[in-house]
Amino acid sequence: MEQLIENSKPPYTVLFLAGFSQIILWGGSYFILSVLSAPIMQETGWSYQQVYGCLSLALLISGLLLPAIGKLIQHTTQNYILHYAGIVMGIGLIIVGLATSYALFVLGWIVIGIGMGMGLYDALFASLGKLFGGKARKVIVWVTLIASLAPSLSWPFTSFLLHELGWRHTCFTLAGILMVGIYPLHKYIFRPVPPKVQVSAGGSISFRTPIFYLLLANFTIGALITTGVVVHLIDILRAKKIDMSTILMIVAFLGPSQSAARTLEMLIANRSAVEMAFISTFAMLLGIGLLFFHPSLATIGIIIFGIGNGMRSVLRGTLPLSIYGPEQYPLVIGRLARMPLIAQAAAPFIGGFMIQQFGTTTYLCSLCALLLINLVLIRYIKSYELQFQKS
Repeated sequence: MEQLIENSKPPYTVLFLAGFSQIILWGGSYFILSVLSAPIMQETGWSYQQVYGCLSLALLISGLLLPAIGKLIQHTTQNYILHYAGIVMGIGLIIVGLATSYALFVLGWIVIGIGMGMGLYDALFASLGKLFGGKARKVIVWVTLIASLAPSLSWPFTSFLLHELGWRHTCFTLAGILMVGIYPLHKYIFRPVPPKVQVSAGGSISFRTPIFYLLLANFTIGALITTGVVVHLIDILRAKKIDMSTILMIVAFLGPSQSAARTLEMLIANRSAVEMAFISTFAMLLGIGLLFFHPSLATIGIIIFGIGNGMRSVLRGTLPLSIYGPEQYPLVIGRLARMPLIAQAAAPFIGGFMIQQFGTTTYLCSLCALLLINLVLIRYIKSYELQFQKS
């Protein structure tokens, strides 16, 4: 490959396959406990905190690994990180399926966490930035639009497997799909890219700059809010005296609204990434704000929040790309991913403690305060972006 691949138009087959691979990877890791946790707890006697604590551990492991993963993606021609993500994740699921002790169950989730770091959004965005350069923003939007179907597709499929096979053989089946399916998909999508086309003339990036810390703070707060709302959403709606059947109907709007956000991103693609970040944060603030009022506004609030959160998922990839450019984008993505994933791992425990001690109203107020802080951070990101790009 003698020229930058960003000069060519991304094939639609690549966009579809990259999104489809994310559905498989998310469905076999992040979303699996939503279906399997109850039968696991029933059979083993492990508590809710023990089972879901393993998912938090997996997120923590992936966050700690991502700076090194970004560096490997940056400096290698063969993208073996994404190639082998499904195999590693599959090995973790096999260990989980075989677990008769809690220690072995934890080990399985540690391995799954390594696979999550290798194959989910952050590693994908880094790889897409390296592959498509300046065209990566459009690619990221399309891929996340397809990948947003992960819960809608993976939950029914996993439920079917659970009903037919039990939770252990469900893990084995999903492991087989991951180990057989992901490698050829990623092998086809991510062709070798010579490192020389990715090395900037100005040398390595300094991460000790105001713009980097502003982005890091913004992404960390965003991850804390998103996980804090999604994990505790049913408890928040219950506190509004909404019956469970209505709650389930309201929660069902979250996924489609996040998909709609990605479509909106394509329709207003002329907006800068910083402007999109402001719109996303304001939508999340407005959505949570509506939950303070009459329960009849809860559905509208969740839809607006979902749109803002869906835009935020895209911005995790597009905002750093717009500021730093494609040359050392994998390094930037890797460094920016660690703290948000740690925050994501901690969010369920922080939210549960606050709701238990202070109630949902105080919890929602704290989330709104964090979103207001993020709006201020975006204002400073805009100012420092101009200075950074001139320097």
